[in-house]
Amino acid sequence: MGLFPELKSKKRKTVSEPKGMELMKGMVWTAVGVIGISFLTTSVSIAWRTIPALVGIIFCIVGGRKIHGYVLAYKAYKAFVPSWDAGRGMYDRFAQELNAWHENDIVPTCCDGDTLYFLKLQKERLKKKGLKMTDQIVPVKGSGFGTATLSHQSLWYTTDMTYENIHRRIRFENMQEVVYEREVEQVMYEIIVHTPNDAQLANITTTCPNCGAVSSVTVLEEGCKYCGTHFKIRDLFPRVVNLYFLKNKSTAATSGIVQRTIFFSMLAVFIVMLLISIFDGMDSLPAVLATCFCAAGFGGGVLGLILADILVIFSAADQDGMKHVPFFKWTGSKRKITNTMKQYDPHFSFDKFEGQIVALIRMAVFAEHPEKLACYCAGQRDPGFSDILEMTYTNATCLNRMWMEGSILHMSLRTWWINYSEHQGKIQKTGDCIDVEISRNVAGMEPPGFSITSVGCANCGGSFDAVRQKVCPYCGTEYHMENEGWVIHNMHL
Repeated sequence: MGLFPELKSKKRKTVSEPKGMELMKGMVWTAVGVIGISFLTTSVSIAWRTIPALVGIIFCIVGGRKIHGYVLAYKAYKAFVPSWDAGRGMYDRFAQELNAWHENDIVPTCCDGDTLYFLKLQKERLKKKGLKMTDQIVPVKGSGFGTATLSHQSLWYTTDMTYENIHRRIRFENMQEVVYEREVEQVMYEIIVHTPNDAQLANITTTCPNCGAVSSVTVLEEGCKYCGTHFKIRDLFPRVVNLYFLKNKSTAATSGIVQRTIFFSMLAVFIVMLLISIFDGMDSLPAVLATCFCAAGFGGGVLGLILADILVIFSAADQDGMKHVPFFKWTGSKRKITNTMKQYDPHFSFDKFEGQIVALIRMAVFAEHPEKLACYCAGQRDPGFSDILEMTYTNATCLNRMWMEGSILHMSLRTWWINYSEHQGKIQKTGDCIDVEISRNVAGMEPPGFSITSVGCANCGGSFDAVRQKVCPYCGTEYHMENEGWVIHNMHL
C-alpha cells in the first residue's frame, strides 16, 4: 500500500521525450570512430593506418545511426501536439471548456455556479479595460504521471482532487496589439464533487443547470419548481468547484535542461582542449583527439552534471514570483481549521472550505460594486484590486488567528496568489498575499452544495442570487449569508 492509498493515476497517450542516453551512445561511438580515422594522418605503415581507419568508419556509421535515431525522435517530439480528450473524464472536459470560454465565449457547463460567476466577472472587467485575455491550457509533452486523482469521501458525496502537468499560455491584447504574453508549465488542480449519497439527496442542494435556481437534488430529479426541467444525477454531478495552478516543470522539461547542459559543457571542454593542443603543437592527431574526447567525456560530463543539478535546483526553487509560504504554519493551519470546524460540523471538508474562500475572494475582487455582495461586509475595497485581471490561487492558506463571538466564528487568513494587473496600459505579474477576515454562524451545519450565487430564502423558500441581492425579492426578508456560509469582513493586499 502506498503513502496515499486513494491516489490513482491515469496515463495519457503522448510521444515520449527523446532519450539523451541514445545521443550519448551515438557521440561515444562517433568519437571512437573519428579517432580511428585520424590514424590516416600518421606516418605508420599503411596497414596500421588502414585497419584503425576501417574500424573507425564502422564505428562512425553505428554512431551516426544512433544520432540520427535521436534526431528523428526529437523531431517527432517537437511536432507532437497534445490535446484534451473529453472521453477521459471531467478533468479533460473542463479544461476544454476553459479554452473555449477564453477563446470563443462558450459558457462552461462542468463547473459550479460560483466558478462560472467569477469567470463572467473577470470577462466583464477585461471588456471594461478594453482587453481580451487568452488563457490556453494543453497537456505537457513527454512521459509523466498523467492525470492523478486523490479522493475523499464524506457523508454527502465524494470529492476528487485531480491534477496534471499542463502547458499554459496567457496573452492579453487590446484592439491594436498584444500587450503581454507568457508561457509557463504548471500543475492544474481541479476539485471535483461527484457520487452523491442516495440517502442524502433530499439534503444536498445544488443550482439548476437550466435556470440557476437552488433546489435539493431530489426536487430537481422530480422537476425544477422554477423552470420545470427534470434532471438525472448525471446531469447534476460531477461538478468542478475549485481550480488553481502551481508552477512545476514537467519531467520532460527537467530532462531537457540536464541533457542540454551536459552536451554544451562537453562541447566547450572539447573545444578548449583542442585549442590548447593546437597552440602547444600537435604531435599525433589520434593522441590529441583521444585526449580531447576523454577530457570532454569525463571532465565536461561531470562539470555539466554539476551545472545541470544547480540549474534544476534553481528551477525548482522558482515559485513564479509567489511570496514565501511558511511551511510549518501552512501545514498546521489546515490541521487547526479542520479540527476546529469538525467540532461544529463532523463532515467538514477542508477542500470544500478552501474552494469557498477562493470563490469569495475572487468575487470580492472582480465585482463592480462589492458592497452589494451578500458575502462582502468589508466596506471600501482596496484600490489595488480594481486593476487585477487574472488571479491564480497557489493552494496556500495560512491561519493568522481564530476567535469566537457568541456563535459567530471568525478567522483571519492569509492567502497566496499570482496576479496579473493592468496599470497605465501595461500588464504586470506579481506574487501577492491577500489577507482576509471571514466569519460564519456555526450554530447550524452548513448545507452541502451551498452556492453563493444562488440561495434559498429562509422565510419564503424563494431562490435568488445572493451575490447581487441582500434582500429576498419575493418577500423582502433581509438575507444573512453568515447563517449559511462564510462572509468577508476585511480584505486587503
